[in-house]
Amino acid sequence: MGLEGDHRHCRVCGRVTKSLDDETCSKACRSQRAQQLQIRRGLMYLLYASAALLLIVFLTRLFI
Repeated sequence: MGLEGDHRHCRVCGRVTKSLDDETCSKACRSQRAQQLQIRRGLMYLLYASAALLLIVFLTRLFI
């Protein structure tokens, strides 16, 4: 197996990218990917904050 068949697909639309280093195929997909990552990051922060809040509530109920 040679390198001629190696390629990568865009993480947004699924088309083949120009190089193996690119995650997206165009500026539009790059922008959409950035928005997706920003939303995902916000949801992760919300998840961590919720878990911390539940832990604080549980521990205060436990010791009061």
